[in-house]
Amino acid sequence: MTFSTAGERDADRVLRSLANIRDLGGLPLVSGGSTSHGVLIRSDAPYPDDDDPVGVPWPPSTVVDLRDPSESGAVRVTWPAEVRLVHRQVSSGARVDRLADTPLTDIYTAMMQTGGDRLTAALNAFDPAGPTLVHCAAGKDRTGVIVAIAELLAGVDEAAIIADYQQTEQNIAGVLARLQHRDRVPRGTSLDAPILRTPREAIDLVIDAVTGHRGGPWGWFEANGGDVGHFEGWVARFAPGSAPGSR
Repeated sequence: MTFSTAGERDADRVLRSLANIRDLGGLPLVSGGSTSHGVLIRSDAPYPDDDDPVGVPWPPSTVVDLRDPSESGAVRVTWPAEVRLVHRQVSSGARVDRLADTPLTDIYTAMMQTGGDRLTAALNAFDPAGPTLVHCAAGKDRTGVIVAIAELLAGVDEAAIIADYQQTEQNIAGVLARLQHRDRVPRGTSLDAPILRTPREAIDLVIDAVTGHRGGPWGWFEANGGDVGHFEGWVARFAPGSAPGSR
């Protein structure tokens, strides 16, 4: 009979816990007030053997999976029947297993310049009535871009958007450990790999592209195929204090 040490059990528990999950309630709005809890959740990829997270609505009503379908493979989660699962591949170029050494500014520039319709398709899938979970592999790049755009549309303060994006830096060691444990990244990938960083200039590219549109964030959203009526309804739940003029 083999016995596990306390340290081994703790390590196993870490590997079975989402490393980069958070409820995006409580973010400050430009017009005053803050975003609502239980509406939008972001995370790294869930795996079949994961423990349920605490402190967030679980399971979510809708899961928006931003990965290339080939990424999930044998680690695909089977969600309860009541959960709506939506696959919206937004950028194969942001995969941590293919472009570990590619500057994020290059990846984000390509995503914003050529993938606007993919980005809005993911946003159009947000749940108008229940909690939406958005995730990719690390919950950092594809997820970070989608979440940042949603926050801009909701009127979240830009400093808070940047801070939310860079918060992943605090969780990245756990994210990498989970990816390595399930062979989701090339051998030898270290925390210094560009794809695992959260540089300010990368998220600034997204913010500038969306806010710099002649119609502002909502003009960008509509021009790229966003369903304005649907998303306004979602924003009314996520940011009830958002000023009408911001939409």
